[in-house]
Amino acid sequence: MAEMVDYPVSVRLPGYVLKKIDELVKKKEFRSRSDFIKFAVTLALGQMMMEEAKELAKGLTLQDIRAETEEARRMLAAGDFEDEWPEVKDILKEVDEEYKKLTGARG
Repeated sequence: MAEMVDYPVSVRLPGYVLKKIDELVKKKEFRSRSDFIKFAVTLALGQMMMEEAKELAKGLTLQDIRAETEEARRMLAAGDFEDEWPEVKDILKEVDEEYKKLTGARG
């Protein structure tokens, strides 16, 4: 698992946004302003990536889909693929731990 490094970034936020973030911190939804901002940025990036993937999928033709399906079947039949499950499991665990850390004040 890759080591996560945090980099300091300065942002300017409107007062009403900061007030709402502080309310969440006070309610112990997040441990700090920084944790909320990390969570919000990560969530926004994930949503943007999903939208990008949807747009890319719209450009696929039936022929493209069939070709990808046939390639996947060929690889599956030949056993010509790496077992990605352990890597996926590690990533999901890391995401879950980061989420718990960012919202850790809740429990």
